Amino acid sequence: MINSCSHNLTEVKSEIMEANKGFMEAFSSGDAGAVSLHYTSNALLYPSNSDIINGRNAIKEFWSGTMRQGIGKAVLETVAAEGYGDVVIEEGRYTLYAGDQMVDKGKYIVIWEKEDGVWKLQRDIWNTSMPAPPSRSSMNDTVWVVWNHINADKVSQFEEFNFNILEPAVAEYYPLMRSTVRSLRPVEPNKNGIYTYFYLMDPATSPDGYAMTLALTAKYGKEKSDEYMKMLALF
Repeated sequence: MINSCSHNLTEVKSEIMEANKGFMEAFSSGDAGAVSLHYTSNALLYPSNSDIINGRNAIKEFWSGTMRQGIGKAVLETVAAEGYGDVVIEEGRYTLYAGDQMVDKGKYIVIWEKEDGVWKLQRDIWNTSMPAPPSRSSMNDTVWVVWNHINADKVSQFEEFNFNILEPAVAEYYPLMRSTVRSLRPVEPNKNGIYTYFYLMDPATSPDGYAMTLALTAKYGKEKSDEYMKMLALF
């Protein structure tokens, strides 16, 4: 009986992981309509910071709006799945990306239901694991504005350092500090061919002045951090 139960749980989990794979592929295609077809016709969404989203058409509009915000990739990790006939309860974790940049991560509980022999999402409940952002600056608060002028031939290197090396380190080890920082990326160069990047510390709350070496050393170690800081000096 124990062996049979374990086998069934493994089989159910595999089926749900395969269903999630289809959801992720539809999401990455940027087709909100295709994403909505992974839900039952009477499905409900329970997203963070939102009222309940009811029905496939509303779900399509919800995900369409998410994609318009630049979210282009969703990664789903099934932690556990328990089957009850034509119903499965799944526990998992999600990560959302805009390009290569992680913008949100959290956990979810999903109720799956078989519709015409296909597993589809019937209840989709999630909430973020990211720290709540502090309220923005008010009277007498300090706001920092930092800008970098980058030559065109250094843009790729600058973005690699800031968004693929520094950003993940700060988000992982100093999430509260990260929540105060907003970046503005240029869509085109200035008239002189230089690209200007702005960073807003709103409010500026870090007593160490947002020292990059702290986050880099915490994530990558002292030796690698020193290498990255040399990379920064080349901009």
